[in-house]
Amino acid sequence: MAVFEGPTVAEAIATGLKQMQTTRDNVKIDVLENPKKGFLGLGKRPAKVELTAKPAPKSVAAKTPTPAKAAAGTKPARATAPTQPVTPKRPVTAKPVKKAGHQAKPKSVAKPVKSKQISQVAKPKPAKATDNEVPTRTPAEIAARQAANEQAVRDLSAYLLEVVKQLGITAELEVDFGNRYASLNFDTPKQGLLIGKHGRTINALQDLAQVYMNHHGASHVNVVLDVDDYRERREDTLKRLAESTAREAIATGKQVFLDPMPSFERKLIHAELADNHHVTTFSEGRDPHRAVVVAIRK
Repeated sequence: MAVFEGPTVAEAIATGLKQMQTTRDNVKIDVLENPKKGFLGLGKRPAKVELTAKPAPKSVAAKTPTPAKAAAGTKPARATAPTQPVTPKRPVTAKPVKKAGHQAKPKSVAKPVKSKQISQVAKPKPAKATDNEVPTRTPAEIAARQAANEQAVRDLSAYLLEVVKQLGITAELEVDFGNRYASLNFDTPKQGLLIGKHGRTINALQDLAQVYMNHHGASHVNVVLDVDDYRERREDTLKRLAESTAREAIATGKQVFLDPMPSFERKLIHAELADNHHVTTFSEGRDPHRAVVVAIRK
């Protein structure tokens, strides 16, 4: 089997068939990865397929004569069948000679064999403890990981400033970086343009920043972008929206659909109304059009 790549699945298959000098009927095709266009040059991936040559039809012909051989093999078995009555006579003559001594020995030998097998099975157990110790890292490895994450955040800051510049916005970045988070706060006179309607622009940039970190080996770092404490103001707005929507659902007795939101904003709505005994919340649709629904609790 071999793996081939191409801009599309069809082109990857065609490349594989050409290199293997065969046809589509003679291979088994497995699509390992569909192509991804990416966003602004990030996340672009080609299609990957695996081609495995099917077994030649000769193997079927080779299997057919085996029953004949097996049938031929059964004939000598019938010939040896008369000898089977002879074999029981041998243990009969052996019984008077090996009454107690030899019969007891195999029993005593069999017991230690079982104990050895048990001890051999018990020995691999310490290997499980070593598996649990794999996540532990040396101080040098931890320092190297932190340095790599810090460099990734620096590169991310430069990348975001270039993207913002292409939008016609001049801004500066204030970075707060930790082991599991990276908070980047923009300082710009064009705050409204950078935030966008309902935060769509800043949310899109935040998604882009997270993808950037994932592709630079820092997927465990959670990235948050902010503009002049917009996230704090937005959180207060969403809490008020959740309460007013709950009151509307209770008054009308009908489901209330909110506007589509990113996942972290939907979670805030769910958490705000989790202790409300009159309404329940759930999400419907697919991102980026997934929205929260507030309904009467049954």
